[in-house]
Amino acid sequence: MSAPALTPSGPDAEPAAPNSRRWDFLLDIFAMNSFSWAVAIPIELVLAGMSWSEHLKVRLMALVFNTLIARPFSMYRSWIVNRFGGGGFVNAYLVDTFVFLSFQFPLYMANMRLGGASWDEIATASITFMLIAGALGRPYGIYLDWVRRVWINTLVPLLGRRAI
Repeated sequence: MSAPALTPSGPDAEPAAPNSRRWDFLLDIFAMNSFSWAVAIPIELVLAGMSWSEHLKVRLMALVFNTLIARPFSMYRSWIVNRFGGGGFVNAYLVDTFVFLSFQFPLYMANMRLGGASWDEIATASITFMLIAGALGRPYGIYLDWVRRVWINTLVPLLGRRAI
């Protein structure tokens, strides 16, 4: 089964369910934090050699940062996708890789420094992050689109029937 193509999800996209901004915000936070944690474990603990204490401190700070940047990242992604997306698998890969690397890399480095990682650990983790950004950008885009699709197709209709 192939991954879905990039789909615009900004102001130019189809109208969404009521309260969609709030749900977009919450879904973006969930997607960003769950994906980030799953990817960070092998990078920080195995490749960079961080201790569990350092890793947990960095991940807790990342929880705060990811919560703050999840919606701006998704809006940035939507903006880029609306302009350059929709051209097939290679285009989707390039767009998501560019978005992921250009937005996340500077934040990742700052988060590691604030979390107490040494410059050697930061350098190792950052080089690794840059090398695998091509392997992360598109999967995150697919994951984000999947989370939204599941929510919109499954949960919104159920909540729409309920009197709130």
